[in-house]
Amino acid sequence: MKNKNPKFSIIVNLKAGSGHAKKIWPIIERELKRKSFVYDCFYTKAIGHAQELAKEIAYKHECDLVLVLGGDGTLHEVINGLLFAKQKNPIPVSYIPTGSGNDFAKSYGISNLPLEALEQIINCKNTKNICVGHYIEQIGGREGYFINNLGIGFDARIVHKTNSSLTKMGLNKLNLGQFSYALKGFSAFLTQNTFELIIGDKHFKRAYISIVNNVPYIGGGIKVSPEMSPFKNGLELFVVEKKNIPSLLKILRLFILGKIDKSPYVHRIKNKKLAIKTKNSQFIHLDGEEFAKAEVNLRIDTQTYPFWQLTN
Repeated sequence: MKNKNPKFSIIVNLKAGSGHAKKIWPIIERELKRKSFVYDCFYTKAIGHAQELAKEIAYKHECDLVLVLGGDGTLHEVINGLLFAKQKNPIPVSYIPTGSGNDFAKSYGISNLPLEALEQIINCKNTKNICVGHYIEQIGGREGYFINNLGIGFDARIVHKTNSSLTKMGLNKLNLGQFSYALKGFSAFLTQNTFELIIGDKHFKRAYISIVNNVPYIGGGIKVSPEMSPFKNGLELFVVEKKNIPSLLKILRLFILGKIDKSPYVHRIKNKKLAIKTKNSQFIHLDGEEFAKAEVNLRIDTQTYPFWQLTN
């Protein structure tokens, strides 16, 4: 690292991966002490706490690096906190993934082996800017950021069912958390209806899946936007229409297999700015975390944030 004695502010979510992080953190802490790194550690206590911690760290600006140990949901909160702090000189972020899906880590090229991920941080020489999605609600004015994707419809309903189930916890304990997403797909299939979706001047009357991506993966490694990358400054809106039951079953099969780009019912819209509306309430998720069930009226663009980590 440029600074021979860098100071870390570490945000740890011990509940990430249904407790997987609790096993990993002592290993990382032992290695940091062995290498004589200076750090402050902050433990999250509830949903939203990581965002508040990150904002406080940014305001004080007393460290060289913010290290996140948790899942994509924890990283999502930290990036939101840091960006809301409106820093003049943003503190770079690093990430040791311990969640169930870890789509961002897979997209960036971060090792799923904790000590290797730490070495990627220690051996890094320069920051890399990542693309971060930014949304503003046109009704109410609420805004925020996402690192992976913003989903409306079918996949957001899967997130709703997955995050509220005991199945996810059980699979996480077996390090099989990514399968919880696929297992809840059938249940979402039975309950998700089509919806009217308006993207600028484009109108989809029977939309079923709508995902804004800035990385290739969703749901723990399902590839839906193969051309996207966290290092590209842009977004891809991925829309699937439901024509009939047989065609939808084929679509869902391709979706789970990560070959959805083979379907003729897939529409892709690439841009740095998007305007999205629905005519009725739909489940919405941000980075695999439930956001709302509401009528959608969003404007989406991008920002960048510095990351300090080598890629595999």
